[in-house]
Amino acid sequence: MRLASVQMLRAIAAIMVVYSHARPGVVVFARTWKYNYLLHEAFGVFGVDIFFVISGFVICYSADRLYGRKQALGFLWNRFRRINLIYYVATMATLLVWLPSLLRHERLPISTAQILSSAIVIPFPGSTGLFLSQGWTLTYEWYFYLLFFLLILFGTSKKEATLGIVLASLIFMGWLYRKNSQYLLGVYTNPIMFEFLLGVGIGYVFRRWTPGKTTALLLLIPGLVLGIGLTIVVPGYGNFPTANAPKAEWLPYTHALIWGSAAALIVAGCIFLEKTQTRVPFQNHRLILLLGDASYSIYLFHIIIFGFIAAFNLRAGLLPPPDFAVPVDVAIAVAASTAIYKWVEVPLLKRFKKLGAARKPTPSPLPAP
Repeated sequence: MRLASVQMLRAIAAIMVVYSHARPGVVVFARTWKYNYLLHEAFGVFGVDIFFVISGFVICYSADRLYGRKQALGFLWNRFRRINLIYYVATMATLLVWLPSLLRHERLPISTAQILSSAIVIPFPGSTGLFLSQGWTLTYEWYFYLLFFLLILFGTSKKEATLGIVLASLIFMGWLYRKNSQYLLGVYTNPIMFEFLLGVGIGYVFRRWTPGKTTALLLLIPGLVLGIGLTIVVPGYGNFPTANAPKAEWLPYTHALIWGSAAALIVAGCIFLEKTQTRVPFQNHRLILLLGDASYSIYLFHIIIFGFIAAFNLRAGLLPPPDFAVPVDVAIAVAASTAIYKWVEVPLLKRFKKLGAARKPTPSPLPAP
């Protein structure tokens, strides 16, 4: 079952991330009050929150009834095919574009740990992060997938409850050892995983209950009010670097609870409205559905495209005002990334889907994250 509401939310979340990342491309030209107020990181952060909740919902809804080794391996293969293939393309594109050693015969310090981290999308000790900066979210995506893989592998019948206990225990352990935790422990006990758990809860309810239109609206409207308030009225509160400051130990936990809850209310409200067959404006529009399908490529490639736009402007001597440049840059990045989706990602997925079908006779097809 393919939900138009999920595709719509993916499209919106991806554009929110692109919009927030447009700032570095225009800061070299000029700065205005509108630029300072509207282009803060909260838009992108809340877009990620929505993505995490959607991932939890999609995996719970589509993989809850999988059991045993064959279906666990099928699940893992589908996740690898869907997540890693185009991610590797984006990573290689980033390296080819930005590595000074390839352009000016200069060495960019790259550690073995960073290479390994980028290859498996899981950080190694000593790594400075992934080559693709926005790929940090994939670390948490894969962490969630691996936990669900284990539940399928061991034939766990109550996956939602087991996952809730495991993640709650890990998050609590992270709180207890937050002052002494190493980076890896900080990743795997990060309260941001609570947002995946909220999505799992929505998937559990979605399978078993059909609420009325009024109930769906009572979820959606407060979620929208809270989400808009957090991203506009309280700018900067969701900034992850700020959350890692020594005096803000509580911030990741309140972020996961408050921002995650706002994202969960929006996701739940939209999908329950669709389940009641309530028409939502633009939800089934062809462009919205296309952008939802392309949202992963948009997320991976937009920063590279912003780099090309900035380089062109500098070489051409163009100094566009940010109020004009930002929406134009966002439109170009979204359009170019959608083209990459159609001409690169889709053929790649089809090619490896055939390969997976030849090697694994019973793969479990899953919606995109």
